[in-house]
Formats: sequence, structure tokens, C-alpha cells
Amino acid sequence: MRFASSALWIILLGQGLVGADEEQIHWIKLEEARAKSYATGKPVLVFCMTDLIPIGPPTKLVDPVLKSEPVRARRDDFYFVKCTDLNTAKAVKATSKCEMIVLDPDGDELHRQVATGAQEIADAMAGVLSRYADRPITWTPDAPATEDRTSTDKKMTVLLFRNESEDALAIQRSLEDRAVAKLHFRCGFVAVEYRPGSEAAAKWNVLGAPTLLLLDAGKEFGPKAVLERASGRKTPRELRVFLRKGLVGIDKAQRR
Repeated sequence: MRFASSALWIILLGQGLVGADEEQIHWIKLEEARAKSYATGKPVLVFCMTDLIPIGPPTKLVDPVLKSEPVRARRDDFYFVKCTDLNTAKAVKATSKCEMIVLDPDGDELHRQVATGAQEIADAMAGVLSRYADRPITWTPDAPATEDRTSTDKKMTVLLFRNESEDALAIQRSLEDRAVAKLHFRCGFVAVEYRPGSEAAAKWNVLGAPTLLLLDAGKEFGPKAVLERASGRKTPRELRVFLRKGLVGIDKAQRR
């Protein structure tokens, strides 16, 4: 019986009837996709396939395209949502049938276009991934100059006390993660080698590495400018929330 089952499996596999589900795009609801994206950093791709939107090419053009190899090849790179109802269309502000909308983990729009061809859609997906990517950080050992802090959009200084530990390397990789990289333009990055009992460790009240401090760049570089601090290994999701918290605090202070 076992050999017969194995033989049947081989026949079905050869006929392409086994594994078909794994080869197709897995569609989920927008709320689920956003929750997963927030946790993992993977972007959400919404296809507008509803005739409730009067504008745009016929949706029947896209259904077979979404099953094509160029599109399916990217099935592990996104969370896919098929927009077929008015609530989802409103949530993503859909403007046309056959519109593809890509959102990052925070719900910010990465890309939007009306597309009906397989290669056109695949190229758009590849373009999003090339832009929404990990970004290296250039760390400096020096405090940012006053004119650099006040004449640019870099509102916050990220100060990292680091060593050669895996935890310190992990926090640096998390800071370079694609889900965090979009915040880089508002930050300056300073790294100090942590040495127990050193003058720098005492000055900043740092007891170990890695320790991450967020400073208001509009204030003099020093402990009085510290807004938030964190220590230990951090995931990209945790650091995205951490950096946003610091930036929100700075923005609120500047509006007073």
C-alpha cells in the first residue's frame, strides 16, 4: 500500500497536480496582511479587482496574469491582498481597477500604478524591493557639528555604545533593516566603543554594550539631550518603534 501511494504521488507530481497550492499566490485580508507586515517588515501588495470602482481596465485582464510565472516568482516577497470590496478599496484609497498598491509595515505607500501585464507587474514589484531595502549606516565617532545639526533635517542623534559582541552586531543590523531605513534621513549616527569604567561610559551612565541613546539634535550633544535609551539585542520592529518614539517627542517639543 505504501509503495502504491508513493507511485500515485509521483504520477500526480508529474502531472502538476501536487504542489499547485504552494505555487499560487496566497491571498489574505488587508487587516491580516498589515498585522503580519508590522511584525515581519515584509511589504503588503494590494490588487484592486473590484468593479465597484468604475474607472480602469477590465479586471478580467489581470486574473490570469496574477497566475503567471513572473508574478508568482515574487510570491514570497509580499503579503498579497485582493481588493474586491468597498471597505478595502476605501482603506487603500483605490482610484482604479487593476491598480496595484504597495504599503510598508507602517501603512505608508511605497508604490501605486495601474498594471495589467505580467512583466509590467513583475517589474513594478522588483522596483519596490530594490527601493525598499536594507541601507548601510555610516557611523561617526564624533559628535555632530552644531551647524550640521541645525541646518539639516537630521532632528535626532542616535548614539550607540558598542563592542564586538553578537548583540551589538545584531542591533546594528536591525538599524540597517529596510523597515527602519526610511527613518535614517532624520537621524545622525554616532558610535562609541564601550569600555567598562571609561570616562565616556561614566559620562553617559552606560553600564554595558550595546546601549542605544536617542538625543535631541537641536540641543547640545551631551547627556542632557537624551530622550530615550535602550540596551541589549533589538529586532527591527522594536527599533522602528523606538526611533519613532524619539522623533515624535522631538516634533512635539518643537511645536510648543
